[in-house]
Amino acid sequence: MIVHVIRHGKAFQDSDTGLDRDRALKPRGHRQARALAAMLAGAEVTPALVLSSPWRRARETAGPIWEALGLLEQIDDRMSGDRGVSDVVDLIRDSAGAASIAIVGHNPIVSRVVDVLVGGVSAPYEYGLRTGECAIVRVNPDHPVGSGTLIEMFREELED
Repeated sequence: MIVHVIRHGKAFQDSDTGLDRDRALKPRGHRQARALAAMLAGAEVTPALVLSSPWRRARETAGPIWEALGLLEQIDDRMSGDRGVSDVVDLIRDSAGAASIAIVGHNPIVSRVVDVLVGGVSAPYEYGLRTGECAIVRVNPDHPVGSGTLIEMFREELED
């Protein structure tokens, strides 16, 4: 299985409600989301499933991806910024029937997920995803922890 682990695009520091979960993407974040959508739409194996955190900036990042791939919006609470790495690993296991998936979430969780998929639970912190960045990892979906091979890191370098 190919897992595209995506950190949401560049977001505003604050939200109108004062809640972290309600922070919106900046214009740069929207451009990053469109670049991610174009990259995934042109992939050799496009994701059959794109799961996003329910938090606004992740949903706004996933929106152009869902549209580009012709997929329905799918929110999964396990991708929330207040969940843990084990929740995301369970999500990957639950998606084992797909040849390729994309998951859109938040740091530090998504960065640590890449570390754990590639290096196992004791892996050092190595793959710090920047906003709007995607780590493409090939994993054994039945046993994803430590089975991963990093294929590529993708981030479109955009001007502010």
